[in-house]
Amino acid sequence: MKQILTFVCAFLLASPLLAKKNQITNSPFDNDYHLAQLEFHKKNYSQFLAHAENYLKNFPKDKKGKNRFFWIIDQVGYVHLRVKKDPDNAIQFFLKYKDDKRLNIAQSDTVLEWLGAAQEWKKEKVTTNKTLPAEKLFRLGKKYFDAGQKKNTYPLDDKGNANFAIAETYLRPFIINYDSDKNIGNALLMMGRIKIHLKTDYDYWTENYYLKETIRRFPRTKLAQQAWGYMNDDIRMGYSGSSGEHTPYSLRVLLKEYKKLAYGK
Repeated sequence: MKQILTFVCAFLLASPLLAKKNQITNSPFDNDYHLAQLEFHKKNYSQFLAHAENYLKNFPKDKKGKNRFFWIIDQVGYVHLRVKKDPDNAIQFFLKYKDDKRLNIAQSDTVLEWLGAAQEWKKEKVTTNKTLPAEKLFRLGKKYFDAGQKKNTYPLDDKGNANFAIAETYLRPFIINYDSDKNIGNALLMMGRIKIHLKTDYDYWTENYYLKETIRRFPRTKLAQQAWGYMNDDIRMGYSGSSGEHTPYSLRVLLKEYKKLAYGK
């Protein structure tokens, strides 16, 4: 498993919009980018953040959709949330870039997704007075998740939503506080599926965060393939109606890249 996680980190946390080398042009401040990557992979995260912030600060305002700019944002989010466990700084950072015109649609969606996750994690840290043991949190979360599943007779049936809401109260602190537990992959997948059921229109892209994180962290596994299947169905269903399916091109590209990550093709 450590090899898989190392692989994911080495490819910038499996950003969904990876580009070929010949698509990335050099710039006068490339040195900051390369130094940031060097420090990131050495796990010198304070030095990484210094170079990353400098790179973002000096990135030309008139450039749009450049992948290095997005990759750095993705990495900074990872450091604030997953490494430093600091949702406050993560929220402040993502708010600064959520409407940045240098990001394309899919990239902006991912930044909003990170922002939603950071806000959610902050709420959990504030409202949870005492953390239960990992085994108990996971067991109770799975218990209520399974109960909700049994009540559903079709994919978007809302009969099990009460059980899913209860399951979420156990699974979210489990994910936040027991990031290295052996059951983390299954917890992420369950949370992703819960979010599909407990969807809110104004927060759409945060719903897929957990499914994407399952794929990012466990590429080329059955778990990742299940997550991609749910994500694919959820996104395409959201853009389907009586006139057919109208999934935007940027989201079709995103699905394609995550499928490559999940299946290794």
